[in-house]
Amino acid sequence: MLRLTEVKLPLAHAEGEIKAAIVKRLGIDDDELIGHIVYKRGVDARKPNAILFTYTLDVTLREEAAILGRFKNDPHVSITPDTGYHFVTHAPSDFIADPLSLRGRARVGEGDADFFLKSDSKRPIIIGMGPAGLFAGLILAQMGFRPLILERGKEVRERTKDTFGLWRQGVLNPESNVQFGEGGAGTFSDGKLYSQIKDPRYLGRKVLEEFVKAGAPEEILYVSHPHIGTFRLVGMVERMRETIQSLGGEIRFESRVDDIAIINGQVTGVVLASGEHIATSHLVLAVGHSARDTFEMIHKRGIY
Repeated sequence: MLRLTEVKLPLAHAEGEIKAAIVKRLGIDDDELIGHIVYKRGVDARKPNAILFTYTLDVTLREEAAILGRFKNDPHVSITPDTGYHFVTHAPSDFIADPLSLRGRARVGEGDADFFLKSDSKRPIIIGMGPAGLFAGLILAQMGFRPLILERGKEVRERTKDTFGLWRQGVLNPESNVQFGEGGAGTFSDGKLYSQIKDPRYLGRKVLEEFVKAGAPEEILYVSHPHIGTFRLVGMVERMRETIQSLGGEIRFESRVDDIAIINGQVTGVVLASGEHIATSHLVLAVGHSARDTFEMIHKRGIY
């Protein structure tokens, strides 16, 4: 498959004009083109009287090697890069992921060392279920590690009620609001999905593909500045949660982590606001930018 860039067409072009543009650009016959995929579509508005769509296209041809050889000095014709997501590992078939917990103990101290060492669990724990926590949970679940996600706020629909309660009635729930809860702060920012950071591993592609699986329109895969809207995003977050759960993951809402147990420099578990201890040796902090109490806690624990 070859990638063509800077293919420009009028805004009102017909679908068939893309194929015609590929054939013309490469100087091939119609039957040499097997198919094409729109990878990216932007807008060239530098000339107000001649605004154009600018396409990046992945094309399948009968004689790709020969055609690539003809265009070896053309920077706009190249081999299509691998944009697929590659998991770094998978859980072993005998992976045990049941976290052992102990209720009713309110703090972690020297006397808790035996408990955490004896009941150590391989199951990863993620703190927070904004974008980072959601995708950390999804990736770990897809790798077979059955993660446990702890979110201090509520599930997204209940959280939406609390947030609108603040905006419309001035009633603040400190644990369920614009900042805290399933979906993270971006849930109420119209669901903008573009970034200007460099992405040489095409990790953003994985994000967009998962959003499409969860109900986003397919156009977000190729439009240059996609967004999906808050109300559609709510349903997508719910479906992504269901995917994590279907793969063996667990999500617990209204479960604020108040402390992290560290023994000999190794994380051994977390303590919830309820006093419950949950053992783990693998912890992902995905707490967002507003969990100041969590920042204070990890600072006291000496976590950089």
